[in-house]
Amino acid sequence: MKRARVRLTKEAARQTREAAAWWIENRPAAPSLFREELAALLSLLRTAPDAGAPHAHRRIKGIRRAPLPTTRYLVYYVHDRESGEILVLAVWSSLRGRPPRLSLR
Repeated sequence: MKRARVRLTKEAARQTREAAAWWIENRPAAPSLFREELAALLSLLRTAPDAGAPHAHRRIKGIRRAPLPTTRYLVYYVHDRESGEILVLAVWSSLRGRPPRLSLR
């Protein structure tokens, strides 16, 4: 099976940077855990793009959500089967109690 290419929206990239910085500053016992867990999930999605659970959205079809179980973040993404690309829309803390605003930009 061909490996899917992963791309992050600008918002997802910003969220990733902020979460990684927060984790480094506030979790001295495991400062790289967030980045490691995210990298492992993205590697999985490259070969199993449907690994995440479907997430209903009123405007965007085909959104899936996959957990980072240890750090308790959720990765929201869409998989374009035609291009083989996975577009990460958000990297969001599940502790926020509400879903993120999602956009394809």
